[in-house]
Amino acid sequence: MKFKRILLGVVLLAFVITQFMLDKSNVSSYDSVAIFEKQEGVNENLSAILKNNCYDCHSNHTNYDWYGSIGVINVFQSHHIEEGKEHLDFSAWDTYDQGKRKHKIEEVFEEVEEDHMPITMYTLIHGGLDPDDKEQILKWAKSRK
Repeated sequence: MKFKRILLGVVLLAFVITQFMLDKSNVSSYDSVAIFEKQEGVNENLSAILKNNCYDCHSNHTNYDWYGSIGVINVFQSHHIEEGKEHLDFSAWDTYDQGKRKHKIEEVFEEVEEDHMPITMYTLIHGGLDPDDKEQILKWAKSRK
């Protein structure tokens, strides 16, 4: 019984501490992805698909939903954003050389084609790509190879 109380106390303490660690700093204007969209021929429809399925984790343009204000979830979310941007950051597109850009687009094609992106945790909350959206991303990526 004492162990359960200690465990509950530790969990509650962790919850309270993480409330003071909220990170909602990955917010910039939509302009942060405009360079990518312009350089890579992203049309309005594809832009909406990317905004709804990719930019939260792969750009400086994260839309923090209400649950992002829950400390434990926010810490987890911030980690995913950091990790996602390490692999692909649409906001840093202008810093990539031509070879790296081509490689990143090839990775987009592979990850979407194999249903690895968006990740399961994201799709559980936001829903996944519908077949038409997936096809548009693949068609675009294939045209850019």
